[in-house]
Amino acid sequence: MKIHITQLQEGCILTDHVLSATSRPLAYKNTIINNHLKDVLQAFLVKEVQVASVLENGKEFRPSFFDEDQVTDISKEEVIHKTFYQQYLESVQAYKQLFINCQSGGLLDINKVRQVIIPLVPNIVRNDEEVFKLYHYCQQEDYVFHHSISVALVSAYLANKLGYQQGEVNQIALTGLLCDCGMAKVNQNILKKKLTLTESEYKDIKQHPVHSYNMLKNIMSIKDGVKMGVLQHHERIDGSGYPLNVRESQLHPYSKIVALADTYQAMVSIRPYRSKQSPFKVLEQIMEDDFGKFDITIINELKKGITRFSSGTKVRLSNGLDAEIIFIDDHNPTRPMVKYLFTEEIISLKDRREMFIEEII
Repeated sequence: MKIHITQLQEGCILTDHVLSATSRPLAYKNTIINNHLKDVLQAFLVKEVQVASVLENGKEFRPSFFDEDQVTDISKEEVIHKTFYQQYLESVQAYKQLFINCQSGGLLDINKVRQVIIPLVPNIVRNDEEVFKLYHYCQQEDYVFHHSISVALVSAYLANKLGYQQGEVNQIALTGLLCDCGMAKVNQNILKKKLTLTESEYKDIKQHPVHSYNMLKNIMSIKDGVKMGVLQHHERIDGSGYPLNVRESQLHPYSKIVALADTYQAMVSIRPYRSKQSPFKVLEQIMEDDFGKFDITIINELKKGITRFSSGTKVRLSNGLDAEIIFIDDHNPTRPMVKYLFTEEIISLKDRREMFIEEII
């Protein structure tokens, strides 16, 4: 729906980019409004914005002084996206309550855990483009909960593309959701810290896979593959991971999928010490800096999903300008040749390493 800037509330979700008078982006689609951003938009004399009809917490948004003339029709596509996003937010909030209960010493209710994630999995399978929008949704203050839901869904996406049957896709999604449940047993001050962790604090954080496994090991209704995937999700196939430093032959297949999903989602999401990063940039980092640490077959499925654009696709670059892809080099799929929409200047991202594709528009 389109609303006047004065009706904008904290928690509103943008459904379209907001551009300045010079066409530079002020806020991207799927950004969640806070008071600071609202002040920025008002300072740039933005009059109207497009927002979803649900708020960040999943509640219906009805603007004050509601006027039917101020609300445009919502397309079927927007309704599908809105429904997925509302389900996603509800899942984040539901998992947050389960996590807080565990922090207080309560037991993990596996039936409620399944209810949190399993209904979302078919949406990712049917509308798999949603998986590459998840990083827009992450909220810094609730990072652990957003991250857990997102890792579950990225894991489900990868499992589906790798040919797993639906039953196992669900189990792998469950593994992704629970891989960080042991964070509930880590000192809360460490989890909330915004500065670099000390060596001692990082050592405590690295115990979370063990905590997660211990929380699950005696729950008979959880499959052994899920438990092993949770324990091993920070292991690497070259033996450089933790907590056991095991190698590829000792890793459960679930752990290999969740390991990549966890790393990818952590790198694209907003963190206390940096802003969110483009999936294209993160893919490059994984393929170059982490070469040999992840299963190449799984990386290839992630690459196919992120780079499945073609000539004519409109993209936004890291400099804030929009461009059109005109040629894709199979050897450098994240760095095609593009043409700026306004100046029609052609550049090759392969030769401009400081630039990258921010997102598809």
